[in-house]
Formats: sequence, C-alpha cells, structure tokens
Amino acid sequence: MWSVQLRPADRISPRLGGRLCLAVVNSVLWRRSAEPTDLVGDYTGLITYMEDIGGLAVGVAADLMVEADAHPDQAREEFGRVIALREDLYDVMSATAHGDCADLTLLNAVFSEGMANLTLNGGLVWAGLRVPAWETGASAVALLTGPDLAQLKQCPGEKCGWLFVDQTRNKSRTWCDSRMCGNRDRVRRHYQRSR
Repeated sequence: MWSVQLRPADRISPRLGGRLCLAVVNSVLWRRSAEPTDLVGDYTGLITYMEDIGGLAVGVAADLMVEADAHPDQAREEFGRVIALREDLYDVMSATAHGDCADLTLLNAVFSEGMANLTLNGGLVWAGLRVPAWETGASAVALLTGPDLAQLKQCPGEKCGWLFVDQTRNKSRTWCDSRMCGNRDRVRRHYQRSR
C-alpha cells in the first residue's frame, strides 16, 4: 500500500483555529447555544470569508465570484454542499479531538473528487465552484493525517465548541479565546462559589 504525505495549506490565524478546515467549521459562532450565528449566508459570503481569512487567493476568489454570478443556481447548490461538509467536519473533528472514531464517508468523497479534478497549470490547481469544498477537504485530510493532529482541541466553553490546533509552546491552550470563553467560565465559577 502506498502512503502519501499531504503538505498542509498555509496556516490560518490561530484565533480562527489555525487551519482552513477548522476556520470553515468555526464560521458558526456559539454553535452549542440555542441561537448559533452563521458567518456565511450564501456562496459569495463563503468566498468572502475564505478570502478574508487567507484560505483563498485574491485572484481565485475573484474568479469564483464571477462564476457564481454567472451560475447562481449552481452556486446555491454548491453552497449547500459546503455547508453539509462543514457540519460533517464539525462532527469528525469534535470526535477526533476527544479521541473517538468518526464517520469519514463524506470527507473521503469530497477529497477523492477534489484529487480527481486537480490539473497541472503552473502547479496543481482546481477550478470551478467546487474549489471551496475541495480546499476545505484537503485541509481536513492534511490535518487528520499530519503531525498536528495531536494538538487538535475543542473549546470546552458551554456555548462554544470551536475547534483549534494548539500552537502554543507548551501545548496548554484550553480555550478558543481565553478572553471570551475562558473569562465566561471564570465568571461562572466565581458566581457559583459566591452563591
């Protein structure tokens, strides 16, 4: 059997999870609350988000916007697929962060399709409205098969659940953001003690 080592995509801000796949999963704020907030509402919103976080090159994002405008029904359909992948990746990464097994069927399908559609054009590239899904899938596979998997963690915040790669020197990061969820937890514990 052959073994392939994927090169991880450019790193994303640690505040967003550190990897493209995690930043896409983390595009839902307060996921565990009764009213989560989705930062991407449509295909163009997804492209803008991915460009803003450094997950898509400016030229690629511009090409995708033009294509989405030219094919709105396909863009809407593709957006639904990316959201399904995002939710599946949340389950996969959450289970993995806690040492559990996860169903990789959808991720395998997206990754296989992406690999089959790579073309050589000054490097290996993708084209078309499926690029966000393929980029996200490749990032997830690189994380799940790479050395950073041991640092995959999930914020224990009661309403949060963000996923991140702990890039701190001593690997002691607990919260997605200690000023947000960490502070909420400290306030909650103080309140319980003082009652």
